[in-house]
Amino acid sequence: MTLVIRAAIPSVMSCLLLACSPTTSELVLDTQQVPAAELVRRVTGNAAGIHTLTGSGSVDFESPDMGGSVFFTLALRKPDSLLLRFEGPFGIDVGFLFLGRGRYVLYNSVENRVMTGVPSDAGIRWGVPLNMTVDQILNAFTGTFALPEHRAPTRYAVEDDAFVLTYADPAGEELFRVDPATTLVTQYRKTGGAGEIQAETGLPEQQGSYHMPRQITLELPDSGQRLSVYYSSFTVNPGHVSFAYTVPRSAVPR
Repeated sequence: MTLVIRAAIPSVMSCLLLACSPTTSELVLDTQQVPAAELVRRVTGNAAGIHTLTGSGSVDFESPDMGGSVFFTLALRKPDSLLLRFEGPFGIDVGFLFLGRGRYVLYNSVENRVMTGVPSDAGIRWGVPLNMTVDQILNAFTGTFALPEHRAPTRYAVEDDAFVLTYADPAGEELFRVDPATTLVTQYRKTGGAGEIQAETGLPEQQGSYHMPRQITLELPDSGQRLSVYYSSFTVNPGHVSFAYTVPRSAVPR
């Protein structure tokens, strides 16, 4: 056996442990063979590799005040740009939302009203209408949830054929459930701090070297708010992403 082959064996085994279809949990999902730092590196690498996104689908929202669903087309560039165009039944244009770190523009074509400002809970809620931050909204449309890269988990285990990492500190606790085949976070829960956050992802799809879920649900149990995104189609890292939009001059500021 050559030195080259010897050096390659650990890398190949790590890949097999993370990506092969499991026959038993003990064979494939082994926290001793797949250290937490390696799993975090792979999860982070998949999320970081998705720079831009286009897609279409439907979004459902629920809150104590109202609820509903709408079709959308999307253009997204991490970490700070999102353009959602909304459609009602029969393809009727009902408006758009442009969301950036320093500015948002929300246009309601049914009422011909426009609202602009600096992103804040109040402003975003008027349009989504959920009390979510910019990061939470971007996560809801990409299904990515950042794992702490510079802290060791307080618990690292295997449960129901998935890796589970828990991070705890005086401010609260975060739990991540990771699918070994795709290295996607399939369940996320955060408690403490500003309130509880729960999220789930499903229907993973691979494009090129990256995986992304077609279904994402984000819930804020303390306030009774829930956002569910379903993609009928999407393209990861397309060659061109446009954030151009037009607000009619006749639009009434709100």
